[in-house]
Amino acid sequence: MRKPIIGITSNLDSIAATSASHDEFVFVRSNYVNAICENGGIPLIISSKIESEDAAHIVDSLDGLLLIGGQDVDPRFYGEECLIEYCSSIQDSGVPYKRPLRDKPNHLRDEFEIALYFAAKKRKIPIVGICRGYQLINVAEGGSLFQEIEINDVLHTILPDDIIPDHEVLLQENSHAHQVFGATCFMTCSIHHQGIKHLGHDLIATGFAKDGLIEIVESPDPEHFLIGIQGHPERSCKQFYEHNSLFSSFIQACIDFRYRSQHQKLPA
Repeated sequence: MRKPIIGITSNLDSIAATSASHDEFVFVRSNYVNAICENGGIPLIISSKIESEDAAHIVDSLDGLLLIGGQDVDPRFYGEECLIEYCSSIQDSGVPYKRPLRDKPNHLRDEFEIALYFAAKKRKIPIVGICRGYQLINVAEGGSLFQEIEINDVLHTILPDDIIPDHEVLLQENSHAHQVFGATCFMTCSIHHQGIKHLGHDLIATGFAKDGLIEIVESPDPEHFLIGIQGHPERSCKQFYEHNSLFSSFIQACIDFRYRSQHQKLPA
C-alpha cells in the first residue's frame, strides 16, 4: 500500500525574489512538510487560490488534511468587526491591536479552507489544525476568537527580541489528545496573539494553558481523528517527543482511513 497523501494548506504573500519588485508566492514552511515526510506521509501543497466549490474534489484525493498557521482569521466569520490595525511599517510581531500587514486576514483563504475543512469532516478524513488552522476549525464550527489575548501569567506570543516562549499545556485524562500525546502535561511553543474565546459547537476542549486559555480541541466523534492545537508542534517535534507523537498518530490514522476507504463505501 502506498503512503498516505496529506493535503497541506498554504500561505500567500508578496515576497521580494530575484528582482527589486515583489512577486506573489504560495508557500509552506518546510517544518510542516518535514513532519509529514519524516512520519511516512506524502505532502501535497494546496493553494488557497482554489475556488471553494472545488474543495470537495480536492478532498476526494486525500487521506488526511493539515491546516497550517498563517494570517489571522477574518472576524466577520464569527460576527465581529476587525479591531486590529495591520501596518506595512511593522516588520516584527507588533503589539496588541497593531500588527504587521502579513497577519491581515485573507477572506477568500478563510472561505476556501472552511469549505475544505467541512469536506474533509464529511468524509471523516483525519484532520490536524495548527495555530491558525486550529482557530479556523473553531470558527468553522460557529465559535469565536479573542482578537487579542489578554496578557496574564502565560506568554502566548513571540517576544520583541524574537524569542519564542514555551509554556505548559494541561490535557484532560482519557481524552483522545491524552492518548495521542501520551501525556497529561507537556511544553509547547507559542507565537500567536489570538485564541479561542467561545468554543465551536461540534468540538471538545481537552487541553488548556495554566491561564485557562484553550490550547487543544478534538472531535466528540470517536471515529474521527480531529485534533486542533494552538501551539506549533511542527517547530518543536524534535525537541519534545509528545509533539512528534501527534504527527505519527496522524499519519497512522490516515493509513487506517485509506485502508477502510478501500474496504467500505464512504459517504459521498
